Amino acid sequence: MRKEFSQALHDENDAIAKEAVKGFLERIWGYPVEEGGQYDVDLVIYEEEKICGYVEVERRHNWNTEVFPFDTLHIPERKRKFFTLDQPSLLFAVSKDCKWAVFVPGEIVTQCPVEWKDNKFCFQEPFFVLPINYCMLVDLEKNPDVDETPPGNPCN
Repeated sequence: MRKEFSQALHDENDAIAKEAVKGFLERIWGYPVEEGGQYDVDLVIYEEEKICGYVEVERRHNWNTEVFPFDTLHIPERKRKFFTLDQPSLLFAVSKDCKWAVFVPGEIVTQCPVEWKDNKFCFQEPFFVLPINYCMLVDLEKNPDVDETPPGNPCN
């Protein structure tokens, strides 16, 4: 079973999480980032007016500290379509306060095992189970520092 779309959850989480990630990407990597279409990937990264990468964003209400509190990251398998597009993709899981994120290339997500899990939204939904050590933790409010630009830029 897959989680049904909830307009209330979308309204609560979508804009704030995407804006935090968009600002981070533009500050740190310097490429323009635009919002994707209504049923498409969340963010699109451009280089010289050509798409060079995609970003899927999820806000995690069970995380509100500087350290990601779990050993694994569970990503709904229904999001696979966003990690198999014509350009590289990233997944950003954002903390509740939108100050922190862990990110990982989509190609790594799709290589992880899928397990069926219960959650508060549905019974037995398939999730990719990703060890957190495959992810990079970033401060979404940080300003660029030449020596600390995080790797993973899909446009390089």
